[in-house]
Amino acid sequence: MCNCDQYQSREGVFSEIALRMRMSAVWFSGKINHAQTDCLAGFTAAYAVYNTVLGRHIPVSWLAYVLATTYHETAFTMQPIEEYGKGAGHPYGDPDPETGKTYYGRGYVQLTWRDNYEKAQDVVVNLNTLAYDVPLVGQPDLALTPWVAAQVAINGMANGWFTGKKLADYLTDTQTDYVNARHIINGTDKAQTIAAYAEEAEAALRLARGEGIARSLVQMGSQGGDVRELQLMLGCDADGVAGNATIGALTDFQRRHGLDADGMCGAQTWAVLDREIYGIS
Repeated sequence: MCNCDQYQSREGVFSEIALRMRMSAVWFSGKINHAQTDCLAGFTAAYAVYNTVLGRHIPVSWLAYVLATTYHETAFTMQPIEEYGKGAGHPYGDPDPETGKTYYGRGYVQLTWRDNYEKAQDVVVNLNTLAYDVPLVGQPDLALTPWVAAQVAINGMANGWFTGKKLADYLTDTQTDYVNARHIINGTDKAQTIAAYAEEAEAALRLARGEGIARSLVQMGSQGGDVRELQLMLGCDADGVAGNATIGALTDFQRRHGLDADGMCGAQTWAVLDREIYGIS
């Protein structure tokens, strides 16, 4: 699969490390696990291949909202899941007479019915071969692999497979309506909550693209996601509270890089951290 620790897109450098570390800080209390890492890697690989190889441009706002939806729909685990009961009591829960397979919900955003598996098979790219050779109809459990589940979520939400509503209905060059974008999946259920997740994801994606984001001034006693990110960058325990160990590590970093060693992480120190840790400037 695409190695996307850092890659050159038509928009510039994208740092997957920056995305992963920022998301770990704001979504996973600084303790991102393998499944969550694999999920982000699957989305990042699809984003890289679509935008740099296939010419299927995915705007940052689209990817941010798909990530936010995945975060919510998987109860924060970021693991592709099977529909509870495997379609029992629904027509799509019965084996298909031709293939013998059952097309119940699988993935980050549940893919159901054979015709939707066929749609997905036509647009999901094998990230090793860059060909459309992923046999989802014959092997529907492939929808449970992170890099396939990511593409199903992106394409399904872009093309209106779930409710008829599409990402382009709410997220354009002139409009970013993360609240009403919930209609793509499920009406207005938890719309405000998911919109807030999307804003966090968009900030992380823009950071990874080298655009820079607003962060707070971190000093002794500061708390929150920015503190956790700083702690991860400095190799400290990411408890989200700037104590003696964090400020000591910050001061050492500032001294080594010719900064004013005042133990406060403001815009100048954040910029140097981004350059040194994430490779972006």
